Order: sequence, then structure tokens, then C-alpha cells
Amino acid sequence: MSSNRRMGIIVAGVIGGALLGGVFAWLSSARSEKSDSTAIEAIGPSEYFQLGIGILTLARQFQLMLQRKA
Repeated sequence: MSSNRRMGIIVAGVIGGALLGGVFAWLSSARSEKSDSTAIEAIGPSEYFQLGIGILTLARQFQLMLQRKA
């Protein structure tokens, strides 16, 4: 794989991740307009743990999909 193509894939991943992060921030800020607390303050440690496990599971599934194509 050429260096330019790899850099393009990385840039696309960074842009996609930034867009996804922006959507999450927008969703959490929408609740703060309706009440005094933000959605982030309402999330407990166990929900953060579940979110982390979900993200790792998604990354693993993505890796398995890529391995099947190779």
C-alpha cells in the first residue's frame, strides 16, 4: 500500500471520528438546554464502562471484517 493511500485512509478515519464525536456532543448538549444538568453528569461509572466495552466490541468487529477481506 502506498504511503499516500495510507495517509488518505487515516485522514478519512480522523474526520469520521471527529464527526461522530461531534454528533455525540450535540446529543448530550441538547438535554442540557431542557434541564439544569447535562446528560454527561447523569451518566454513572457503570454506563461509562458499558460504553467502553461497546466501543472495543465495535473495533473488534471492524478488525474481523477487514481480516475476512484480506
